[in-house]
Formats: sequence, C-alpha cells, structure tokens
Amino acid sequence: MARSVGTELELIHLFVHLVNTGGFSQVAKELGMPVATVSRKVTKLESLLDTQLIMRSTRKLRLTEEGSELFGRYQNVVAQFDRCSEPRVEKAEGTLRIAAPVSIISMIFIGVLNDFSKAYPDIQLHITQNNSSIDLIDEGVDVAIVGGAQPDSSWVSKSLGVLDYGLFASPGYLACAGTPQHPDQLVEHSLIKVWPLFNWSMKHVSGEDFYYEGPAKLTLGDLNGAVRATVDDGGILYGPELFVKGELASGELRRVLPDWHGEQRRISLLYHQRTHQPLKVKLFIEFMQDRASCLFH
Repeated sequence: MARSVGTELELIHLFVHLVNTGGFSQVAKELGMPVATVSRKVTKLESLLDTQLIMRSTRKLRLTEEGSELFGRYQNVVAQFDRCSEPRVEKAEGTLRIAAPVSIISMIFIGVLNDFSKAYPDIQLHITQNNSSIDLIDEGVDVAIVGGAQPDSSWVSKSLGVLDYGLFASPGYLACAGTPQHPDQLVEHSLIKVWPLFNWSMKHVSGEDFYYEGPAKLTLGDLNGAVRATVDDGGILYGPELFVKGELASGELRRVLPDWHGEQRRISLLYHQRTHQPLKVKLFIEFMQDRASCLFH
C-alpha cells in the first residue's frame, strides 16, 4: 500500500491521543469526531504499518508490544506539536531594531521614541543612526525611517509626513552680510550645506525656478550641527523648516527669500512585509503614524 507521510503523521497523532485519553469514546469527544471514525482511522494506521497496535476490548484499551513502542516513540513529539498549535498570546516585548539618518532621530523623533518606550517598557529600542545606505535585511533592521526616495521597493512604505525646505539665517549674520533679494545673490554669501541636499532647488511663487550647485563655506552631514552653525551667524542654511521651527519662533533665525520655496522631501517608515508581523513592529508603526500626524502639521 502506498504510504503518505502526512496521512501517517495525522493517524499517529490520533493514536497517541487515543492512548492518552484511554478509550475510543473519550478521544472521539476530545477531537470532535464520531467513535466509528476514530476506530476506522486506527485500523487504517495498523494497515499502513502492517502491525496490530491495540488489543480491542469492551472494558479497556490494551496496547500490543508494537503499539507501546509506537506510543513511546511519538508521545513527546505529539505533545510538543500540540503545544505549538495552541493559540499564542503575543506580548509587547523584545528588541526593536530601527535604522534612521542621524538628524531625523535627534531633531524630530527622539521625543516620540521616548514616549514609545514609556508606553511599552518591555520593548527595547536599538537605533542605528547612519547617513549612508545600509542593507536593512543584513543589519537585521525591523523598521527604517528614511527621507526621500525609497531605497528598496521590496519593503512596505508608510508616509509620516513631508519636510518643506527653505533658506534660513540669523539676524546677526543678515545684519553684517545683508539680505539677498534674489537667489542669484547667494554666491556673495557664506552658505551652509548639509546632507543629503548639497545642491539646492527652489521655485518662486511666480513659477520661476532656481538651482544652486556652487560652493559652500560649510558642508556638514549633521543637520543639527548645521542649525547650530546658522544660529551662531555662520551663514545661510538650506534646510527643512520643521528642523528650525523653534529657532524661528524664538527669533534666533529668520526666513530668507520667503517667496522662494525649496523642495519637499517625504519622510517614511519602511518595514518588511510579513505574513505574521511581530506585535512590537505593529505597535511601533501605529504609534509613529499617530504622533507624526501632529509633528508634521
């Protein structure tokens, strides 16, 4: 008789439960099937193995030597399988690995991450801050926060918001160097460039375009440092308005050429699509999207 491994394992599973419960009626009730079906399946297993496993009796179940050997061999295996098959209550715990550019964490999301840690104290956040592209899978990243184009189309992208770029300078710098009236005059000023936008694209409210790819007095990979340099009268910065919101409100910085608007860069969450997404990842995505709706408006 041709043997099917799947069928044989299913029958062995039933046989072990039969022995554990002590009778055909009991196991039929436990597994939700008629007694006749249980008896037929045991007979089928005996036929597949070409051996008698049970000495049938009206009063009690008695195993043959071969039946005892089979039960002993698979008892623990079936028990482990049953434990794995039980519905598992997933907990909000474990290490969540996050990758993001340096400035995005420190200047936008550090408060949100602190609040998430307080809300879910059993989830540990491991944050890798790097302005260079990394292989998210090789690095074991659960969620990445990125700006601009999505680096890997195989990952799911969820938008958090949009950064609006513009020109900013301190009152002290403008008092000394003067205020440009047109982007053409930027070459006469000390300019501060910061990763990743070393070339500047701007559009006037009238529709006129301007593109600057000339030199800068200071070029940085850290936007936080660039903002500090701008506040300290270092020059004119091309950066996202959200990152200097506090400095604009306090008067430490002013908008330069307000009728000229820089480009927009979308900030997104990236995560790998899984059939069963870990709870810690689901909670983080929901938390970030909820808080971002306030940050970017």
